[in-house]
Parts: sequence; structure tokens; C-alpha cells
Amino acid sequence: MLIDLARNSQLTSSVGSELVTKLLTFATIRYQATFLYRLSARAGRISGLLGLTVKQLNQLITGADIAWQARIDSGLVLFHPSGVVIGPDVVIGRDCDIQQGVTLGSSGRYGHGSADSPTIGNGVKVGAGARVIGAIVIGDSVTVGANSVVLRDVPSNSVVVGVPARIVGKP
Repeated sequence: MLIDLARNSQLTSSVGSELVTKLLTFATIRYQATFLYRLSARAGRISGLLGLTVKQLNQLITGADIAWQARIDSGLVLFHPSGVVIGPDVVIGRDCDIQQGVTLGSSGRYGHGSADSPTIGNGVKVGAGARVIGAIVIGDSVTVGANSVVLRDVPSNSVVVGVPARIVGKP
């Protein structure tokens, strides 16, 4: 949680000491969504019902629907968490940035626990409204353009855009 707070603090206008900046960051909706996800993941290890309760609270407060079972490494930034959906079998690496309205999840073909969800690498940026669906791997340092639909693996250090998404360059 401290790494999440540090990354999110970099985006908060500094109006005083580092402590004041961190307190202001803690009050932002983008950090609250990440904090409540972390809390739901820990609560879910104690009791699935408790994890689900905190997850629902997160959705009510921030608009982010993040399954407590998702495995998300440190440094997550949800710039505008409203409409973000992250399924229970999704894996997300370190220092990822996710914009509003993004869906990361299963194709729905096989059901929960089927390993039919994406694995997102480190340092990935996902643009507003993008969809990353199915048992695919998004490599490290990938940028997914706004409103793109990613249905196939993406190699590291790529920029993808479109429906369906295609590689158009390097970040």
C-alpha cells in the first residue's frame, strides 16, 4: 500500500510538506479505489464474504468493480476509477496505470477459475475505455490505446490501438 501511495502522491499537487501531500493523496478517489481493493484482497483471504463486502463498498464509493481475488502488484494508479472492471482471475504487474471505463477480464467462455483472463506485465498503461479480454499476456511497458479491444498477446515495449487492437509502434 505504501508503494501505491507513493506513486499516487506523485500525481497530487504539492501544497506543503510530504506528509500533507500524502494526506491529500489518501483523500483522492484514485487512491481510495486502490486502497479499498488492497483491503478487500486481505479481507478475502480471511473470509470470501468479507472480501466481497469490501469489494462492494469499493464499487459503491469509487465506481470501480475490482474482484478481491485479482492479483495486482504494487504501484497501481487508477486515474479515474469509475467504470473500471477487473475480474477475479486477472494478474497485473507493478506500476500499472489504468484509465476510466477499462475492462480486464475473462472472455466468459469457460467461467471463473478457468485461467481465461489476461496477465498484464509491469509498467503497462491502459487507456480509457479499453478492453483486454481472455487468456492473453500483455508484456511489460505496453501502452493500450483508448477504446482498444485487445484479444491477443502483446509483446513488451509495444503500443496497440484499434478494434481489434494491433501493434502500431513502441512507447
